[in-house]
Amino acid sequence: MATFNEDTGTEEEDDGRGSGVDPVSGEDFPPAGEAAWFVGTSFDEEPFGDVWARFRETVDTTEVTALIIGYWGASYELENVPDPVQLLIGAAASFPKLRSLFLGDITGEEAEISWIEHGDITPLFAAFPDLERVEVRGAQGLVLDPIKSGKLKVLRFESGGLLARIVRAVGASDLPNLEHLDLWLGEANYGGDATVADLAPFLSGERLPALRHLGLEDSEIQDEVAAAVAARRSSPGWSR
Repeated sequence: MATFNEDTGTEEEDDGRGSGVDPVSGEDFPPAGEAAWFVGTSFDEEPFGDVWARFRETVDTTEVTALIIGYWGASYELENVPDPVQLLIGAAASFPKLRSLFLGDITGEEAEISWIEHGDITPLFAAFPDLERVEVRGAQGLVLDPIKSGKLKVLRFESGGLLARIVRAVGASDLPNLEHLDLWLGEANYGGDATVADLAPFLSGERLPALRHLGLEDSEIQDEVAAAVAARRSSPGWSR
């Protein structure tokens, strides 16, 4: 992974090594297409929008295949906090080879998982139709409508509580080649209100014919989930 943050390419960082240096490893950046690129800032540091702009100026994004979006700020910070999804959509033409996206690689020290704020991520799938892997951490304010993708193979949602409408949207999506699905269902205290009934499209296999890994995790109704999975496994014709 190559890290691009508030220390990358700035006057403070520029000690003669140039802006093409990873601030974490101290090594020169690899070719753009050979790394997963982490782009993020830190609390009370340079605004994420500025880091993002400098990243696009410094790195040949036309070769980037994997992108990891780290901390971009929170609504309680004084500066205007940009929506990383809108920044990504606005720059979609500059990332023709993007295949993997992790939205919200934010540690507990930066923000608890239940505090990570999102908006509508649905447009990402239209802006980047060749995405094969999408991971999202955090679910506060998260919006998702049913999507359609013939390329997506891995979809993961990490959360303290995943809204039932997000679970139902995934279940209603047209994802014929999805092989790996993780849903951290969480608890009601953090918005996790999905029921076993909402999981029916995943357990039946009808909506996701290529699915080979199903993670229904971190749920306060885990016993009910386990019982539903066990019942489905014992039914005739179940082969997963």
